[in-house]
Amino acid sequence: MKFQTLTLVFAVMALICPIQAMHIYLKPEETKCYYEHLTAKSLLIGDLDAFVEKNGVFVEDSGIRVKVTIDETFDNNERVLNQKNSNSGDFSFTALESGEHRICLTPSYSDASANIRVFVDFEIGHVHSLDSKRKDDVNSLKSRVQQLTQRLDVIKDIQGNIRENEAKFRNQSESANSKIMLWSVLQVIALGCTCAFQLNYLKNFFVKQKVV
Repeated sequence: MKFQTLTLVFAVMALICPIQAMHIYLKPEETKCYYEHLTAKSLLIGDLDAFVEKNGVFVEDSGIRVKVTIDETFDNNERVLNQKNSNSGDFSFTALESGEHRICLTPSYSDASANIRVFVDFEIGHVHSLDSKRKDDVNSLKSRVQQLTQRLDVIKDIQGNIRENEAKFRNQSESANSKIMLWSVLQVIALGCTCAFQLNYLKNFFVKQKVV
C-alpha cells in the first residue's frame, strides 16, 4: 500500500516540473532565450515581472513591454508563439509536438539606455494535471474566503453587541446626568427659598424692634 502511494506521488511530481524562478538584466530590445524540451500536449505557463532602474532602484513602470516568442527548433525554427505582454503578467503555451523549444524574452522601453530587470518563472506540466492543480488552488481559496467571511460575521456581531452596550450605557449616563441636574436645580431653588424666607424674617424682626 505504501509503495503504491509513493509511486502515485512520484508520478504526479513527474507531471508537474516547475523551473526555478530567475531574474535577468537586459537593455531594451535585447533578447534572452531559454531552451526546453516539451512533450506533446504539455503546458508551459510563464509568469513575468519587469522593472526599470531609476535613480539606482528598480521600480515598476507600465511603459515596459515584454515580447515573448517560442520557436520549434526541431522544425526549422517555426514560430508557434509571438506575444507582447505588459510589465507584469503571464502567458501560456501548449506544445503540439514533442521536441526542443526556444523561449525568448525581449523587453522594450522608451529609454533605449535603461536597465531592465525581468523576473521570470516557468512551470511545465501536463494540461490535465495543471488544471487539476488550479482547481485545487481555487477550492482552497474558496474555503479560505468562506472562513474569512465567517470571521467577519462574528466580528460584526461582536461590534453590534459593543455598539448596543455603548448605547445602553450612554442612555443610562444621560438619564443619570439629567436626574443630577434636576436635583441640583431643586436644591438651588430650595436654598433660594430658604434664604428669601430668612431675609424676610430678619427684616420683619428688625422692623418690630424699631417700633418697640
